[in-house]
Amino acid sequence: MNYHIAYGTDDYLKDYMEKHQNEEGKFYLLEHSGDAMLIHKTTGDSVFESGHTYEAIEESGSFENAGYAVFNNIPVSIEGRPLFEDRFKERAGLVEKEPGCEGLAILRPLDTETYVIATMWKDERDFEAWRSSSSYEKAHKERDTSNALPQSVFSGKPYLKTYNLIASS
Repeated sequence: MNYHIAYGTDDYLKDYMEKHQNEEGKFYLLEHSGDAMLIHKTTGDSVFESGHTYEAIEESGSFENAGYAVFNNIPVSIEGRPLFEDRFKERAGLVEKEPGCEGLAILRPLDTETYVIATMWKDERDFEAWRSSSSYEKAHKERDTSNALPQSVFSGKPYLKTYNLIASS
């Protein structure tokens, strides 16, 4: 499954989504403080003139019942990709069992170095509850230890972006 992602204003992207509503796949419009993201999830090609394309290497659940989404953007070097992906294949899988978690997608970049780990939540409170849970601690227990991935795997600093789901089609 491919995730094609474009950015812009929510009005522009909403119009774009409506214009392409008959395309194969699903569209999800998300926004945060005036910034918006439109995701086209499909097995086909992108309908966007610009943006980024990702291949889902793991996914469970969906955006369908989510009101809040968190995108952990992790720049990974070309050489570090196999090690990074192996680590995620061995992950505990605890987040999907958390109350309010509606889904997870691990997205491999096809045109950039930045992987995206997307988690979908009923609302922001559920995400924050997970962040203060023992499951979160367990999932991130090796972060600053000798068992963590070597820094050479990364080509930049990871960053989070959060959005509210405002429309889908």
